[in-house]
Amino acid sequence: MIRSSDRPLSAILPGRGSLVRLVPVVVLLLVADVATAEPLKVTEHCWVEPGAVNGAVVRIGAGEEQRQLAVYGWDQPVDQLLLTHGRRDVVWRAEGHGRTAKIVAPLKEKYLLENGPDFWQRFVESRFHDYAQQTTKVPNSAWAVTQWVQDGDVLQWQGQKIEVLETPGFTRGAATYIVELDGKRIAFTGDLLYGHGQTLDLYSFQDAIPEAQIRGYHGYAARLADLVASLDKLLEAKVDIAVPARGPVIHDVAGSARLLKQRVQAVYRNYLSTNALNWYFKEERMTTCGRRVLGGDAEVELMPYCRHEKTPAWIYENGTSRLLISESGRGFLLDCGNQRVIDAVQGLIDQDVIDKVDGIFVTHYHDDHTDKVQAAAEKFQCPVYATPEYADLLEHPIRYHLPAMTANPILNVVRMKSGSVMKWNEFKLTYHFFPGQSYYHGALFVEKPGERPVFFIGDAFAPSGIDDYCLQNRNLLHDDEGYLFCLQKVREAKDCWLINEHIQHVFAFSDQEMDYLESRYRARREVLSQLFPWDDPNYGVDEQWAVVYPRGAESKPGDVIDMELQVTNHSPGERSFDATIQLPNGLSLVDPPERLKLAPRAHGAAKFRVRVESTGGVARPLSVDIRSEGMDLRRWADALIHVAP
Repeated sequence: MIRSSDRPLSAILPGRGSLVRLVPVVVLLLVADVATAEPLKVTEHCWVEPGAVNGAVVRIGAGEEQRQLAVYGWDQPVDQLLLTHGRRDVVWRAEGHGRTAKIVAPLKEKYLLENGPDFWQRFVESRFHDYAQQTTKVPNSAWAVTQWVQDGDVLQWQGQKIEVLETPGFTRGAATYIVELDGKRIAFTGDLLYGHGQTLDLYSFQDAIPEAQIRGYHGYAARLADLVASLDKLLEAKVDIAVPARGPVIHDVAGSARLLKQRVQAVYRNYLSTNALNWYFKEERMTTCGRRVLGGDAEVELMPYCRHEKTPAWIYENGTSRLLISESGRGFLLDCGNQRVIDAVQGLIDQDVIDKVDGIFVTHYHDDHTDKVQAAAEKFQCPVYATPEYADLLEHPIRYHLPAMTANPILNVVRMKSGSVMKWNEFKLTYHFFPGQSYYHGALFVEKPGERPVFFIGDAFAPSGIDDYCLQNRNLLHDDEGYLFCLQKVREAKDCWLINEHIQHVFAFSDQEMDYLESRYRARREVLSQLFPWDDPNYGVDEQWAVVYPRGAESKPGDVIDMELQVTNHSPGERSFDATIQLPNGLSLVDPPERLKLAPRAHGAAKFRVRVESTGGVARPLSVDIRSEGMDLRRWADALIHVAP
């Protein structure tokens, strides 16, 4: 049985002076004024019930002859229901209609609406080595859709023509439905638009870019290209009113669509200008990426490569690992992603280049840096070091879901507090928390007498900029976290070489290049602040501001599992969070979570306990509704309990 007390919250989410207080209840978010309200009359025949997910209904006829068509869901029986996309955090609004209404949904959302049980059964294994970076907000059960529709289809209902537009972006196969009522063209747009020129988040757009041969992990908000095309289609449709799945009814549809397009293009243009992938994939592929979002003849700004040179001889290179070689004949290893590294280091021992390995430092959790760390520690009989912020992730990967995780636990990680110093032979080693490419990331500052210091910064930077191409890695935006925090650490290090273990060089940014990176990143943060409806832009880039721990657990029938909803209050003011646990058949709630009050920028956890009552051999996903002032997110965070056979 996994217990949350096995590791303190502070080990994964350090507060740096923040205040955490537990009071009575449960948990979470902030979406502008979405508490359930009285239905709003949009036109004579169209009504909207505002809520966490809006309910919309079209009524034709009167009395016993009246017929009702709902979009997203409605609190009364309807004849027909339209779904715009298949994400769990939206389709819950339509639960209960399946037995009484004809359900219409986009064909390209079939993968979400029909394959939920299979997704969660596969997730037991597929959650590791995940490079696709798609949402886990997948329904727990399959939906019985009556009719699948595609772009250009026209539905006939009670004499009304309903146009179907495929409008992907927020999901791969989302659709918009357009109907003309009472002289107005009304579009039901799903999560295509929020308010005036906004969208709920950026991480939902992460995806592969096949034409540039880029997989999902490297495809920073790649479906913004689809979003831009979908907004153009909406503009061409000349809609008067948009009724989104979430947020207020939009009366200036054209203005909102144009502003959203302008903002996402500004974000993407900025991202490209500091993009580390220019080093790995080069200008042609980056230009292909840029023009998908910015337009076919757009100029793409890319940062020129900074100074880079051959790696010093006292640092041995192999794959994504490096080995410090001491004059004493000892070695100190950084990362170990495959058996080839172990074999190569053993070869150095056999050739008397080194006598033994004294330790291993893990820069971050990604599988190409960690898959064979435990095997190396056992082979060379040495300790493994990391900073406390990600040590638990290294020891218990099953409790998380993050990009490119290893499935191999690393035992007994030695936690080195950020700033702590170790004397190792002639070297001085200083350990740093370094939340660059991922929040769960460290760095090692190495000083050797007579040599220019070297800062091993994992995968945080490259000679062409910042390795922030995967939004699910958690690149936070405040000055004292994420890349702005790392840039400050590099400034303070002064006159050192940087090493990214994917790169066969050492490199260094000039003061002007540092200024450029910082100013561009701050400019992006400003645009993101306008792009999202939240009171802090981190909610739009940090998918795991609210996450269940453990995210995955192995159990057997009868087990009681200690769990917690971990929350980061990114907001500038104190916030109370309430959570409701949604359990599938086979699980029951023993102790519900209590209300969580968090100071600004603080981290905290609301604990709860779940009993396993199902038979073995199945995967049981649970989800969490989260509410806070101005926020109401249903079926938001999730976890998977695998009941062993």
